[in-house]
Amino acid sequence: MGKWALVRIDNRLIHGQVAAGWIGKSNAENIIVIDTETANNELMADILSLAVPFGIRFSIVTEEEGIARYREDRYDPHGTMLVFKDIRTAYNCMKAGFGIESLQIGGTGARPGAVSVEGTITVTEEEIRLLDEICADGIQVYLQQTTQSRRTNWPDAKKKLK
Repeated sequence: MGKWALVRIDNRLIHGQVAAGWIGKSNAENIIVIDTETANNELMADILSLAVPFGIRFSIVTEEEGIARYREDRYDPHGTMLVFKDIRTAYNCMKAGFGIESLQIGGTGARPGAVSVEGTITVTEEEIRLLDEICADGIQVYLQQTTQSRRTNWPDAKKKLK
C-alpha cells in the first residue's frame, strides 16, 4: 500500500480551505470522509459534495464501513485524502490498522469541556490522551489550519495547555 496524500481532522470536513488549498497541495485525486453522523445524513452529504472540485472522486462512509473497506483492501492511499470529523474517529481507524504516518489537525471547533490549543483547534482531556497515544504509536501529529499557517507538532502544541 502507498502513503495517504493527506490525513486530516476537520470538524467542518470539506469546505473552501480544504477544496482550495489542501487538495492541491497534497495532490489528492480522491477524498474519503469517514464520519458516521455525516454518512447517515443525506442532506449534509449532498451539501459537502458541492464543495468538492470537479474531477475529484468523493465518498462519505461510516466509521464501521470505512474500517471494513480498509481491511478488505478496498482503499488505495496513493492520491487519497482521508478526512475525519473528530479525533476519536481518527484514533479508532488508526487502531483498526489504517497505515497512517502523519495526522493533521485543522479544526475541532468549540465544544463543552474542550480548551483551545490554537485558533479553532480545541481538545478535551480524553482527546489529549488519544493524541498522546497516537504519537506514542509513531504517528506524527501536527496542527495546521490552512496551507499558509504555521505547522505545530502536537508535543509542542500540548505545552501551551500547561
